[in-house]
Amino acid sequence: MYQIECESCPHEWMLGSAATQIQKSRAKLAEYIKANKEDIVLIENCTAATASVIRAVGLRAGDTAIHLSTAYGMVKNCLLYCAAATGANVVEVKVEFSCRMAPVSRNGHPLDLVLAKTIDEAISKGSRVALVTFDYISSCPGVIMPVHTLAKVCKSRGVPCFIDGAHVLGQLKLNCFALEASGVTFFMSDAHKWLFSPKGSAILWVSRSAQTGVYPSVIGAVCSNSPATSFHPDATRGLSDFELRFQYTGTRDYTPMIAVSDALSFRKRIGENLILGYNHGLALWAQEWLSTTWRTEILVPPECTAAMAHVRMPVQWSGAAVLLNRMLKDKYAMHVMCFALPARVHLGEAVQTHWVRPCIQLFISRNDVLAFGLAVQELAPRCDSVAKYFARWLAISRARKQLRATCMAPVMAHKITLGFCVAPTQPVLEQEHSAHELVDESHMQHMSAESSGVAAVAKYSAGSLGSGQSCSVGVGFTRNSSTSALRRVEQKDALFKPRSISNEKGVGDVRQSPNSVIDFMGTACTSLMGASV
Repeated sequence: MYQIECESCPHEWMLGSAATQIQKSRAKLAEYIKANKEDIVLIENCTAATASVIRAVGLRAGDTAIHLSTAYGMVKNCLLYCAAATGANVVEVKVEFSCRMAPVSRNGHPLDLVLAKTIDEAISKGSRVALVTFDYISSCPGVIMPVHTLAKVCKSRGVPCFIDGAHVLGQLKLNCFALEASGVTFFMSDAHKWLFSPKGSAILWVSRSAQTGVYPSVIGAVCSNSPATSFHPDATRGLSDFELRFQYTGTRDYTPMIAVSDALSFRKRIGENLILGYNHGLALWAQEWLSTTWRTEILVPPECTAAMAHVRMPVQWSGAAVLLNRMLKDKYAMHVMCFALPARVHLGEAVQTHWVRPCIQLFISRNDVLAFGLAVQELAPRCDSVAKYFARWLAISRARKQLRATCMAPVMAHKITLGFCVAPTQPVLEQEHSAHELVDESHMQHMSAESSGVAAVAKYSAGSLGSGQSCSVGVGFTRNSSTSALRRVEQKDALFKPRSISNEKGVGDVRQSPNSVIDFMGTACTSLMGASV
């Protein structure tokens, strides 16, 4: 509907209707997440929000940015990029999980204590801790993190705190006033994951004290250079500089942001508590039933679970987990997120474990969970067997390769090569650079083989076949390092006579290279016109 409105009159829609409706979406969102409308902007996704936040904190050489190991890959990549560009340092705090307790650090220490120690150590070395970031609900696994506790650690040390809440909107009730009181400076969340809004809709909440330096990824976009064409007064009336920066970020589809309002209306009609209660309840039941059926375990306790269940897969091999996930898609049309966790030190594990993360929504029922559980139960033993035998074969293959390399080491000093002398009947081109420069003369590479005399000679050579000598790079062409440009060289004889084996140099004489070489005992292979011989 909104896209039809836009295409009916794009200019007027962008300047008036779209901008006004975006403000309405922001107002409804502010009520939904318990925040001031002035502190919320709509943005295309959490990736763009992350870039805005990291740029706003102004990383400098010697600064430190801290994230948990559960941070989403995009957040880690953005931090590493900005740190590399400025000379800052990025520190990771390891996180482990257990069905008996909330997330902890490696060796089972409380996360807040380890985070506090990490910040203090950086400060003691004279580094400014520019940012600490962690998830509200992590991605893989999708676990509720102790955000208020961690934020208070940052607040007590005057460190900006950035929460990645990509999975929060629609999974949990939000209170940005409470987050700010705990010490949160920045918060972002996608609306397309759980809120039922289209892709391309997300929010960025920024504490009033930090809004000055926060800009969108696209800077300086305007609707028109003409003073006669600008936003409708109602669309920008009363907006702060922070809000205006994100009002218009160039020509793009703004309908997903407007549709956030419709998503919230839909949830209100069904009942927010009903949606959250159904999803959470089915997620808890699903992980209990699946873990019992598969005789495995649950990853985290109920208080750390929202609408994403976490159950250990009934497989032992990494290859089995990958194969199982693929067979679920191909055979049963089931998609579920599978992931591996490093060995949990505090539980005494020595190898990584493999898990599934079924996501529960209104359109998922118990029958869907039952079908999924039985499908895994059927496929898992077969996948494990395949992976087991493949791992054995791979180990044997590697052992044989190593043995072969060890046994052949003494004879690798001398190599058997075959040389081919090509006698073209056409003029020859000499060139210094690569064969890519010969495109204009490509027709010369299609001369008939009948016009060339080829003689194969076998000889032993030690080391390189020599340097500074001409060698073939294609029919009718020779490479010469002393030549600076392509030039045509007239052939003196119409046809070279093939070299006889008796005329070849002795063993170890590498002053003259053959036109084409096959290395029988190595991996290099060069031949006429680049083809295998």
